[in-house]
Amino acid sequence: MTNKQIAKPLKETSALIELTGGNPFRSRAFASAARTIERLEEPVADLLARGELTGIKGIGKGLASQIEEILAYGSFEARDNILGALPPGLLDVLSVKGLGAKKARVLWQRLSVQSLDDLEAAARSGRIAELDGFAEKSQTSILENVALLRSFEGKRRLADAWLEASLVAASLTEQGFDPVSMSGELARGLNEVGCLSLVAGHTADQAPILEGVSLKSSSAKHGTCHAGVLADGLLVEILVCDPTDAGRALVLTTGPKTFLDDLPVSLDAVSPATTEQDLFKDLGIPWIAPELRDLSDAVQRLDALSTLDLVTVADLRGCLHNHSTYSDGAHTLRQMSEAVRERGYAYFGICDHSQSLKVASGMSIDTVARQQEEIRALNAEFAADGGPAFKVFSGVESDILQDGSLDYPDEVLESFDMIVASVHVGFNMSEAQATDRIIKAVSHPCTSILGHPTGRLILKREGYPVNHRAVLQACAEFNVAVELNASPYRLDLDWRWIELARELGVLVSINPDAHAIDQIDLTKWGVVAARKGGLTADGCLNAMDASAFEAWLSQRIHR
Repeated sequence: MTNKQIAKPLKETSALIELTGGNPFRSRAFASAARTIERLEEPVADLLARGELTGIKGIGKGLASQIEEILAYGSFEARDNILGALPPGLLDVLSVKGLGAKKARVLWQRLSVQSLDDLEAAARSGRIAELDGFAEKSQTSILENVALLRSFEGKRRLADAWLEASLVAASLTEQGFDPVSMSGELARGLNEVGCLSLVAGHTADQAPILEGVSLKSSSAKHGTCHAGVLADGLLVEILVCDPTDAGRALVLTTGPKTFLDDLPVSLDAVSPATTEQDLFKDLGIPWIAPELRDLSDAVQRLDALSTLDLVTVADLRGCLHNHSTYSDGAHTLRQMSEAVRERGYAYFGICDHSQSLKVASGMSIDTVARQQEEIRALNAEFAADGGPAFKVFSGVESDILQDGSLDYPDEVLESFDMIVASVHVGFNMSEAQATDRIIKAVSHPCTSILGHPTGRLILKREGYPVNHRAVLQACAEFNVAVELNASPYRLDLDWRWIELARELGVLVSINPDAHAIDQIDLTKWGVVAARKGGLTADGCLNAMDASAFEAWLSQRIHR
């Protein structure tokens, strides 16, 4: 690692401490160390190896140890402890040029800005200019710098890419293209998307027009490919074909190559088809959803895969793992409960942070009691108001501590209806350490759901290494569900492990981890990831109706 790469996490930690209102002297110490390291002519790794790093002014034994962690893992515990407790998009907000930690803190606390999307929306609505310390010029600068930051990225998280592709698709539809469909990585629901791929039908082979984008045209199989770069730096490819052959164009551009190469018949050998289903029928093989085509040996397993009734958003009956102002959420328990009920869910799991996670305002034992009293009152109110049946379950996102134990004494843990157990601190673990830590937490009699099993942040941070098979086997043994965290930053459990969970009989819970009302709808991205792994409704915990879910909790609580 270069000295600049080593300095970056130290610099970020300084900003994170300032963002969360932490000790200013500690923040300045990290910032000063980062500047010192960036200015060193000799590689830090060499100085550390010779035991000379602590001889540099401002770098004591503690910082030297943290730098050693950075060299080994790319991060260090203090940074991960803070970052693991924050809404994951805040690090993106801190990356916006000219914003700074103090202003990011104001935006977070006053406007609930927790991601680049939140920041952009607040700027476009004019709300930022209304804040003290900001002005119209600041708001314009924020918009420009968000666009600049996005232009530096070679890939997008699926949700971001889908939004951009939807705008392109709407433009094509206005120009008379029909049908217009997502293909490629978008259609397959990959966690990360490097190119917006679309198929657009037109009888006259019309060239598409995208505002501010120069598209280069080239001949392609069964159409003409128009490729360019959007203003924010993301690649876009549009295959224009005859509408009667849109099905074949979709299969060809969706891929992946391994799937296409395994098909028993060349796509050129069959007649044009308007839909994928028609094309597969002509090929004489069962059709499977694009999401499934990345599974190993997908073509060899078409018969089995084609029978899967993949889970949908409409299948979800409950919304589990959510936060409120009792910890670090933006909305009250009542507001979150009512918003979930209005969306047609039958039950709601509130899982605010536990007491050890102080940076996320984790609940003290007294706070837990207050929240549970409010939950009882809300449930009585919901039962009496004549509206649709709805229940709030008292839950907590209990930290998995360093030794694998759960936060809170057992008598407090036993007062909850459900417990999501998650790692938020101490990320620098070997695979064996992480696996042992998680399995111990899963074996606790009160654990209901294992939360975001690797702690990863897509395009931001690799998760800690775990032995997925061993963890899922433990979940099966102790009748614990595993979370597929639907935040576009997480999508954790990764889709590649859904099939193993199904084989072992482990239920998967698709949870939004919502910290605000609008984040309740993140469940749709979790559904995409779940479908990609072949999850069906009967394998999804929160696809159970309320009585079945309550029965599941009752027969396994405090095993």
